[in-house]
Amino acid sequence: MTTRYPPYCVIPVTKMTRINEVDREIIRMYADYLLFEKRVSMKTKDAYSAEASILLSHLEKNNIDLANVTFEQLVGFMDERRKDSSLDERTLNKILSALRSFFSYIVKEGYRKDNPALLLTRPRMREYLPKTLSREDVEEILLSFRGDEDELMIRDYALFELIYSSGMRISEAISLELSSYSREKSFIRVVGKRNKERIVFIGKVANNALTYYIDNVRGKLAMRSKKHSEALFLGRTGEPLTRQAVHKRFHEHVTSLGLEATVHSLRHSFATHMLQNGADIRSLKEMLGHSDIKTTQVYTHLDTKELLNAFDSFSSIPVLDGGDEDE
Repeated sequence: MTTRYPPYCVIPVTKMTRINEVDREIIRMYADYLLFEKRVSMKTKDAYSAEASILLSHLEKNNIDLANVTFEQLVGFMDERRKDSSLDERTLNKILSALRSFFSYIVKEGYRKDNPALLLTRPRMREYLPKTLSREDVEEILLSFRGDEDELMIRDYALFELIYSSGMRISEAISLELSSYSREKSFIRVVGKRNKERIVFIGKVANNALTYYIDNVRGKLAMRSKKHSEALFLGRTGEPLTRQAVHKRFHEHVTSLGLEATVHSLRHSFATHMLQNGADIRSLKEMLGHSDIKTTQVYTHLDTKELLNAFDSFSSIPVLDGGDEDE
């Protein structure tokens, strides 16, 4: 019996995968390739490597050789993945991207000459419109943090005001350092996806909230930890604030107001409100840190949808007799 794979070519194998040691080594080498040659994020590396593990498990289960797997057999694999009702079109597209990447790596290593995953078609995406808040709802949420001298409330107000004022991602906000902020020039140096750096200007309200937090609260929080931290936003023990803690604080507070929103809703709302106030799409792309303007264009669709909803509401109002249609 011949060996199915050459001894080259690691990520954690999930509970749903059962692969042999040779396959594990393939995954290890593939993960290194993604991380060091393709320079993808850790999140992408883990996701792509996990999907490659699931594929190898499927191939072994069905006694299919990786070097000879056909397009039809890959279609069968994708059909099997589609049976999982928790996978939407967006996730299936990510799985397809992972398969194309994995087979591209296999071709690069010379184990086969073609990439059968390139023949797979992407599932048709349903239009995805991010959830946004009205200006009134955003104001209600942010103002509810004010007027309270609790240290954590002051910190939260500065954080959420900053996110709405700048449109930055929560991961970017909690990764900020004290030196990232220029008080005099009212801007923050943000490191986004793929370590891409951008300058984000913030409004007067957010600038005042951030200044007050730094001058009156951050130092007190920092003294509670024996470790010195340069993080701008600190938790109650003086350690850098975590993304989970931020989500929990925001969820509890918003729920108490009877509203439905996530921290990311502030970013979406910032983008939508900027467009409504006349910002051009290319400037907004830079503010949000998008690499592709197509990602930013979803907010133009959202704005159009809101206009259509307003028109439908207005057009349903009965016209009084005697009105002049041309007015």
